[in-house]
Amino acid sequence: MKRSVAILLLSLSAVCLAKPPPCDRWPTNVAEGRLRNEGIIDPTKIDHSKTMAVRLASEKIGKDRFYGKDLYREVYHITYYENSGKQVSVITVNDAGWSECSMSGVEVFLVSQHMGPVEPLIKELK
Repeated sequence: MKRSVAILLLSLSAVCLAKPPPCDRWPTNVAEGRLRNEGIIDPTKIDHSKTMAVRLASEKIGKDRFYGKDLYREVYHITYYENSGKQVSVITVNDAGWSECSMSGVEVFLVSQHMGPVEPLIKELK
């Protein structure tokens, strides 16, 4: 019985230690290219120092077929700021791994309006 409890506790701690790779640059760059190609933004007017990518979700979905390491599906909310103050926001979805952030293409969804609560739930989206 004690051995079962110890194994359970160790396995739970291993799950808690698993964290997704820091791959915000890949979807940020791909989304910017798609927005540019659609004529939604002009890269020369973007203040890249203010561009913000917030990971909304990440879930382990298995092992990647190239390296055999953990593969994650990641969802980001990315906001680009033009020098004029205009904001353009997108939601991106892509697969990423520790060996390679570009394990899939990037789906890009343009956010036309954010109708959040008075007090934002995700502080990074202010």
